[in-house]
Amino acid sequence: MSCPHCGPSSATGGTAVQECTAKGGAHVEPTILLVGNPNVGKSTVFNLITGARQAVVNAPGTTVEVAVGRSARTSARVVDMPGTYSLVAQSPDEQVVVDTLAGAQGSFTDPSSGRDVDLVVCVLDATALTRSLYLLAQVARMGRPMVALVTLDDIAESEGERTDTDALANVLGIPVLAIDPREHKAKVTAEDFLARGLALRPYLRGIEPNPHEPGESVEELFDWVEKTEAKLGRAETDSAKMSRSDRIDRVLLNPWLGIPVFIALMWLLFKVAGEWIGPVMDLFDGFFTSDAPGAISVANLANSLLALAGWQDTWVQGFLVGGVLTGLGVVASFVPLMFVIFLMISLLEDSGYMARAAFLGDRLMRKIGLDGRVIMPLIMGFGCNLPSLAAVRTLPNNRQRIVTVLITPYTSCAARLTIYLMIARIFFPNHTGTVVFGLYMLSIIMVVLGALVLRPFFTKNETQAPLMLVLPPYGVPRILSTIYKTWLRSWSFVKGAGKIIVAMTLVVWVLASIPTTTGYGFADPELPMEDSAYGATAQMLVPIFQPAGFGEWHMTGALMTGFVAKETVISSIVVSYNLDEAAAGDAEDGGADLGSLPALVQDSFREAAGDAAPLGALAFLIFVLTYTPCLATVAEQVRQIGGRLTTAAVAVQLVVAWLLAVGFFQIGSLFL
Repeated sequence: MSCPHCGPSSATGGTAVQECTAKGGAHVEPTILLVGNPNVGKSTVFNLITGARQAVVNAPGTTVEVAVGRSARTSARVVDMPGTYSLVAQSPDEQVVVDTLAGAQGSFTDPSSGRDVDLVVCVLDATALTRSLYLLAQVARMGRPMVALVTLDDIAESEGERTDTDALANVLGIPVLAIDPREHKAKVTAEDFLARGLALRPYLRGIEPNPHEPGESVEELFDWVEKTEAKLGRAETDSAKMSRSDRIDRVLLNPWLGIPVFIALMWLLFKVAGEWIGPVMDLFDGFFTSDAPGAISVANLANSLLALAGWQDTWVQGFLVGGVLTGLGVVASFVPLMFVIFLMISLLEDSGYMARAAFLGDRLMRKIGLDGRVIMPLIMGFGCNLPSLAAVRTLPNNRQRIVTVLITPYTSCAARLTIYLMIARIFFPNHTGTVVFGLYMLSIIMVVLGALVLRPFFTKNETQAPLMLVLPPYGVPRILSTIYKTWLRSWSFVKGAGKIIVAMTLVVWVLASIPTTTGYGFADPELPMEDSAYGATAQMLVPIFQPAGFGEWHMTGALMTGFVAKETVISSIVVSYNLDEAAAGDAEDGGADLGSLPALVQDSFREAAGDAAPLGALAFLIFVLTYTPCLATVAEQVRQIGGRLTTAAVAVQLVVAWLLAVGFFQIGSLFL
C-alpha cells in the first residue's frame, strides 16, 4: 500500500481502485500523476482524461502552475506535472515534479494530508524512446506504482520505428498502452487503462527503488536503458537516412530561409491579432452593447424589458446596459481574439514548430537575459498584449515567465495604433509615418531596457548555460483535439479575466454617473461628462500632466478610459467634445477624415502647452505607449503573477510613463 489509510474498494464498472481515507475517516480520492518529457503529448492526454473537469493552480508554496483535474471513470485526481528530462532538478518546475513524486512536505502528495501517489503514468515518446526510458527509470527509483502510455507512435512508425507495446510491457513488467490522445475515441481506452493500473499497482522490473537519490547512478540507469532497448530488438538508426523532420529542418532552421519563414508566421499572427479579427470582435461586442434600432442585441432586449417595467432612463437601466452589458461586451469582444490566437498557438505546438521558433530567436533574446522561447509571445504583443500574455503561459521557466509578463505591456499593441494615427495626422500630417515608426522603435527599446533592468532581480543566471531544446518531430495537428484544447484555454480566460474586466467597467460607469454639480441626479442621461465624478477626477489629474504638455481634462479623461481599453481613448475624446458621428469623421478607425475634431484637439493642447502644442502631442503619445495596459491585460497579469506584483508593475509603469513624457516635453521645450 502507498498509504497506511488505504484499502481496496470497487470502482465504477467493477474495477478495483485504491481509495484513501485520511485520519478521521474523511475520503480522499486517489491521485494519479502524469510525468514525461516536454512535448510528448502529456497535456493532451490530461485534457483527454479530465475534459472540462480541470483547473490551473500553483503548486503548493511555488509560483509554478500545474493543471489538476478529475477522471470521472476512476474517481481520481489527475495532476499534469511540468515536463522534465530528469529528476535531477535544475529549475523550479522540475523541483515540483521531484517533490510531488517524493511526497515532500507541503507538496500535492504530502502524506500528512492523507494523500499519496497512487499511480504514476509515464508518458513515453515513441520517436525518442531512449530519452523517455531514462526518465521512466528515474521515476521507478522513487518506488511508486506506475504504468506507461506511448504517444507519437504514428510518427515513429512513419520513420520505421514502431514500438511493440506488448514486448515493451513484458520487458518493463508494467502495463503499456500506445495511444493517440488527439483521437477522442481514445478517451474510454485511456480511462480503463488507468483504472487497471490503480487496481494492479505495478512496479517497474529491473530497477531497485532508491527514493532518496532518484537521479544518481547515471551509468547504471543508462545501462538499464541500453539493455531494455536490446531486449526490444530496436535496430540502430541509420545515421545516413534522414527523417522527414530532418529534411524539413534543413529549410526551417537554415538562417537564410528559416528566419524569413519565421518572420512571415509572426506577421500572420500580428495581422490576425491586430487587424483581421477586429470585425468579429466588434460583432461579439455589438451582440451585448448595440442599441441601434432593429439590432439583435442583449442591450436592446434589456431596454425593451426595462421599458415594459417602467425603468427606462433610470439608474437601473444605466447600471445594466451602460455598466454590466458594456463590461460583458468587452469580455465577449476578446473571446474570438483569444480563440483564434490560442488556436494558432496550438497548431504551432502540435506541428512541432514552436521549439524551432525558440531555437531561431535564442541568440537575440539571450542578450537581454531571456532565451529564445520568449520571442514569439513578445512579437505577438505587437498585435495584442492579451494573447501575448496567454502565450507566455506556455514558457517552462518561471523566472522568464515573470519577466516576460512584466515587459509585454511595452510592446505597442494594435489598439494604440489608431491613437498614434489620429494625433500624428492632426499635428504632423506630412510626417505621420515617421512618427508612428518612431513610436514602434521606442516600444522595442522599452522592451529591451525593461528586460535588462529586471535581469539582476529575476534572470541574472538564467542564460549562462546554452538553451537545451529537444526538437519534437513534425506532425499534423488533429483539428478536433486542437479545437477542444483551444476552447479550454479560451474558457479559462473568460472565467479568470472576465470577472475583473466587468468589475472595473462598473467602477468607471459609477464614476461617470455621479454628478458633481447641482441640477442632475445619479446616472442622469443628460449629465455632461465634465460635471461627473469621472470628469472631476480627470480635472484633478490636469496639474499632474501639466509638466508633460497635455494637462487638459479632455486628454486626461481619455487616458483614464484607456486604462479599461485603449480602443476607448479616441471615442472618449470624441464624446468629451460632444461631437456626433458626422462631426467626428472616421477618427475611431484611424482614418484620414477627422471632421471638426482636429481643431478642437489642437485647442486643447494649445491650452496646455501653448506654442509647444506639437511637443505636448508627442509627449501624449509617449505616455499612451508606456503607461498601464488595458484592463484585460492587467487582469491576465494578475492571473499569472499575482495581484501584489501586478500592482507594483502598474505603479512603476505609470511613473516611468510620466517621467518619459515630462522629460521629453521639458527637454524639447528648451530647443523651441
